[in-house]
Amino acid sequence: MRVTPRHARQASATAWSSMALSALLLTVVARMELNRTDPLLPLHLLHTPTYWLSSLGLLLAAVVMMSSSYLASNYFQGAHGMSAFATGLALLPMGLASLVFALFVPNLINKVGPGGAYLAGALAQVIGAALLAAGPSGVLTAVVALTVICAGLPTCFVPLYGIGASHVRPEESGVGSALLNTFNESGAALGIAVIGAILATTLHRETASGSSTAQAMTVGVGHGFLALAICAALAAGIALALHRLTRATASAKADAE
Repeated sequence: MRVTPRHARQASATAWSSMALSALLLTVVARMELNRTDPLLPLHLLHTPTYWLSSLGLLLAAVVMMSSSYLASNYFQGAHGMSAFATGLALLPMGLASLVFALFVPNLINKVGPGGAYLAGALAQVIGAALLAAGPSGVLTAVVALTVICAGLPTCFVPLYGIGASHVRPEESGVGSALLNTFNESGAALGIAVIGAILATTLHRETASGSSTAQAMTVGVGHGFLALAICAALAAGIALALHRLTRATASAKADAE
């Protein structure tokens, strides 16, 4: 749904209070699961550095992926008055970029390792989001930046699932992979909630100060992409840590052989 100033005023307080409640409920669930002998969520897996770093990386990658599409669709329709069909066509290069670059992920992992491949994807997302953080200057600029962001997605998701699952015991492989996917899906929901709240809050403030809807939308989308650039920068830090860990593990196995 395209955000309007009226929606912004109604949704902002509800969104932030809902996120606070969700954080509280998540804390309660975590405490309950830690006290179970056979937990539904094996949180002990998060004691493994490569696993919890991969989980956090998947969450951040989903935040960037889903929120980029959300911000872009609002920008194209709210700032440029594009139809839903035209907006879909403008978003098409994002999907094509992910599809094309996914073909090169196996070779990239073979050359630089899974951690290095993830780092390349995270840096692509930092660059793409940073290009839009000051507010998109036009449709073409937005499409190019979005294409860069989505070109990095396959080199985030594929290595992270591989790294995260590599240290899970065989008897926990099913629930271990499911927990990784839970972080991924949670990132998608969290991204829309947080970035949507940022966009709605900015729209309300800008329109209240006299800006037009198009101007307010451009500023709000810029703020949203600034938040995504920060998320991508955090992902790059995680990628560096995973790169060191996976290289150390590979070296230890080579020495053992």
